[in-house]
Order: sequence, then C-alpha cells, then structure tokens
Amino acid sequence: MTKTNDVSNTATITCGFSLLHGTPVFVVPALERNNAELKRVLGATFLRDRMTWVFPGFYPFTQDVVRDLKIVIPGLQFSQEAQMHIVHADDVAAAVTAPSPPTAYREDFKFITEPFQHQRDALNYALRLYRCGIFYDCGLGKTKVIIDLIRHERQKTLVLVPVVGIDMWYNEIQLHGGGELTATCLTGTPKKKRAILEASPAYDVLIVGYDTAKRFYDGIINIFPYTTIVADESHNLRGNRSARTKGAIALAVRACRRIILSGTPSLGNPLHLWGQLQFLGKFIPAKDAWTFRRHYTVSPKSQPKMIVGYKNLDMLNDKVSRIAIRRTKEECLDLPKRRIIDVLFTPSNEQKKMYNELVDGACTMLLNGDLYESANAAATISKLLQILSGVFIEAPPAICDGCAHLKQCVDNNIKPFTRRCQKESTPRPQVVQRLKTNPKLEMLGELLDSILAEDRNKVIIWGYFIAELDVVEELLKKRNIGYVRVDGSNSSHAPAIAKAFNTDPTIRVYLANIATGVALTLTAATYTIYFGLTYKLDDYLQSMDRNYRIGQELPVVVYRLIAPDSVLGYVAEALQRKRDIAATLTDNIDCIMCARNVICLGLNTKPFGDGCVYRAKVGRVITHPQNI
Repeated sequence: MTKTNDVSNTATITCGFSLLHGTPVFVVPALERNNAELKRVLGATFLRDRMTWVFPGFYPFTQDVVRDLKIVIPGLQFSQEAQMHIVHADDVAAAVTAPSPPTAYREDFKFITEPFQHQRDALNYALRLYRCGIFYDCGLGKTKVIIDLIRHERQKTLVLVPVVGIDMWYNEIQLHGGGELTATCLTGTPKKKRAILEASPAYDVLIVGYDTAKRFYDGIINIFPYTTIVADESHNLRGNRSARTKGAIALAVRACRRIILSGTPSLGNPLHLWGQLQFLGKFIPAKDAWTFRRHYTVSPKSQPKMIVGYKNLDMLNDKVSRIAIRRTKEECLDLPKRRIIDVLFTPSNEQKKMYNELVDGACTMLLNGDLYESANAAATISKLLQILSGVFIEAPPAICDGCAHLKQCVDNNIKPFTRRCQKESTPRPQVVQRLKTNPKLEMLGELLDSILAEDRNKVIIWGYFIAELDVVEELLKKRNIGYVRVDGSNSSHAPAIAKAFNTDPTIRVYLANIATGVALTLTAATYTIYFGLTYKLDDYLQSMDRNYRIGQELPVVVYRLIAPDSVLGYVAEALQRKRDIAATLTDNIDCIMCARNVICLGLNTKPFGDGCVYRAKVGRVITHPQNI
C-alpha cells in the first residue's frame, strides 16, 4: 500500500482488518490530512505508537463504522479480509434480528445442566456480541448463561460482583461447570489476597468484589491474563465520579469480550446507564459523562447541575436495545402467584408526637428557604421512618462547627469520628432511643404467629436500619423462633447463611438488612415481611425477588407494614410504581421537602406540572410530609 498525504488521492488508502487483543477492528493508516476526518468515525481510536487509526469491527457497530468511513474518505478501499468480515457482520446482524435466531454455540457443545429457553437465547446473544448487556429479571439464571459462555469460549474471565455474591458465583461455577472450570475468589486479608492473585493465572475464572477490584487494580491487570470481563449487578456502576465505576471501566479496557448483567440496569434515571455503557465501550454512551448528561437530562440555565427532567429517552432506549437482551419473569417462567399486601398499624401517641414535631420543624424550615438540601431531606425521611419503627437513632454531636480543619476535611472528604479526623478520630457508638410502645413490632408478632403456625412455612423479614433488626431479633428470641441474621457485619457469609435457611427446618426466619438482598436464593420462604422500607428502588426490587425466582413452586405473599397517612405510605407507593426516592433526593428534585410544598398543596399544583418550579415532561411520585 502506498501512503500519501494528499487526501484527494483517496483511492490509495486501504482499510484493513485485524484483531486487537482479540477484538475485531478495522484499521486505517494515519495520514497527515485524513486525521481530522477519521476522528468523526464511530469509536475512532488513534494508536500513536503505530500511527494507525482503529475502529470497532464487531456487531452491532460494524455497519455504522463502514458507513462513516465511506463518508469521511470517499473512494476508500477495503482489503479482502475487511470485506470478508463485513459480510460476516451482515450474517451476524441477520441472525440476531431473526424472529427465531439460529444457534450460535457449537453442535458438539454439551450443557452440564439443561438451560431454559431464555438462557439459550442469552447465550446465543452473548456469543454473537463482543460487548453486550443481559438485562434479565432477578431469578432468571443469568449466572448460568455466563458459565456456559466461559465453557464454550475457554477464555480467562474476570468476574466483578458485589461482595455478597462472591460465594454464590463460586458455587454456581461448581454446579454448572461440571468440573471443567476452575475458579478462585479474591477474598480474605490483604496478604491472603496478594497470594491468591499470584496464583490466579492457573485458574479459568477470577471472582472479585467491586471494592477489592479498585484496590487491587494493578495486581489484577498485570497478573491475571483475562480476555473476558463480566460486571454482575452492573447497576452498581452508576456515578461517573465513583472510584468503583472508574476501577471497573479501567479493568474492562484490556478485555475483548465485556458483559454486564442486571435485572435493574436503570431506575428511571438515564444517568444510571452511563457507567454501564462506558464499561462496554467508551464510544457507546458518549465521549464523556457531561455530554451524556446534556443529551438526556433537562436543567435550568441558572442551575445547570440541577436535573428537572429527561429528554431524548427514545434515542437512549434505541442505543441500549442495540447491545442488550431483555427478559422478564412473566415472559420466561410459569411462577406461582405473588401477592403484595399492605398491613396497616396505628402509631402510638408517643410516635405521633415525635413524628409531628419533626414534620412541623421541617416545614417551618422549608418556608424560610428556597430549597431543602437533599442531605437534609434524606435525613428527615430517615428519622420519620425510624420513629414509625419504634426507634430513634440520635445524631452525633456537631464537632465540625468552628473546627480549624473544616476546609481541609471538606476538600479531602474527611468525616468526623473517622481515622483521619484530627479533632475526634475514635468511632462514636450509635445511640438508639427505644420508644415505650411499638405497635409496628406488635403487628409483626401477630403476623409471625399466624404464618409460623403451619410447620412448613418460612419467612424473610427485611429491615432498613440496624436498630430495626435489633428489635425484631429480640422479638424472635422471646418467642423462641429459630432465625438467622444478615447485616453489614456478616454480609460476606450471606450465601452460606442462606443455604442454612433453605435446608434447616429449625430455622424459620431469615432476618436481614434490605441492602444485603442481592445474589441470593431464599426459595424456602413463601412469605416476605418488610418491617422497614428502603427508599432505594434497586434494593427493594432485589430483596423482593429473593424467594420469587427459579425453584419457587408455591404462591408467595409479601407483607408491608404501613402507618396510614405517613411517609411510609408514600414510600411504599413510590416503590410500587417503581420510582426511586433516593435518586430523586440525589438529583435535588425535592418535592418531598420542597420549599413550596405547602403552597402547592393549597393550590393543588401537580409535581412537574404548571406552576411547579421543577416543570418537566416526566412525572414522578412524591411524598408530602404531613401530620399523622
């Protein structure tokens, strides 16, 4: 091939085809006058050491890249290898979009455990796409799909997973791998982790918690020779500034095959998708997080950081649909019926007094200001929820006021009562006030008496605050009810605890923090009780499905303990409609504690409607603080 700096002589420029670390790419030499044009091609990457431009050569981006190349360099020639790959890409496109896609795995490939049809569909999809998302509802067996993929491709694989899912992945590999795959988990003390990492090249799969992955980034990328990377529960990769997201994206760069798994990839907020799409490929979401945000969110000119609505969601949906396969339980499984029942309790006079004083104080503050800070709104809701559960967690003293180190701490994110705090580095024990009477706990006791009267019945009880778990645990002990408990102190052992719950007939109750309700199977329980409710939608959806998944053969009943006309009712309504209050607070769209809330109530102003300071095209469920 003859190189030339004359862009008009484009006939001499040839686009080749190659594999870059196993990834199919189109290759064009860098010429002095075609660099500016080539930057405009989808996924353009310049390899300075080779003076070469490379572009994605894998479905579904092949046709986009070829189209862009032909536009920016008229007369561009394609090598024979490139032409053959384009034909192959067209065949892949036809197979993926066919009403009944043909099988992508080898005819001689044998499954260790027989898959459901939806699992075969996901395997075919993942085999054809080098970068893809498997967005299956919780309980549809996404893990098995990946294990079958690893067995088929025989590639070293790095699996990133929440810490509570590490043991589950290891056990699933033993089950569905049939002894053909070896796996090791990066757990234990730092010294033990380093030893495991040194030995990891001998294994097929390395399973790593998200937070461990960011701390051991250098060791993982330099020692374990993975070519496939999987992000399980990928909705953990959200904020573009989080160290967890940055670490996962950096690890993904060296993998040719990248897969994200989630049942809840986005909770109504398009920004939840940025980190996940970036993990699959930097060119997929947008050139940077700020551009992505401008494309899909609406902000006032006076406050560009405040999100008041969303736009172009049809375009984002098309972008995601091109690289993800989606299935729901209703489509795939013939599960028994699940009922969600709200059980009402009446707060005590003590609870009403504390609750109403807090609401009155918040509303007074709101009427004196323009916007209730999201942190204050979240703290107020948390305290209201605590009171309704019969507990009150006292706030630590404000030791930062007037501290000489305040600016330094703010700049470096140093919190009081932590090791780096120069005023008070000793952790402060949590002080919990117990209310004299607790109607919510009494209601829970009545429910347990009714449910556990039948010997075969088992119950999952979810709480949001540790103090809630404590009062429920005391109740279980007083009634001699066999139970297990999972909270932040032992969540790494959750799979083993879940196994004991499923198999030991003397253990009747699984008591746990809602945030730990991921990557577990609790199908021995046919009842679920929410003693406490989270306002984080992903935690709610994940916990709800622990016993409503493959393997559940009996009807399931979910009880939510609700005080009428309280914040609990509004949180429950928002969750039922799949609205994430936590995201609402994060975005500073504080209808919950908005300064105009009382005025809007009087004028019957609808949230995000005419007269609302947060007008937008997308409506949301809100909660109004009011007396009970």
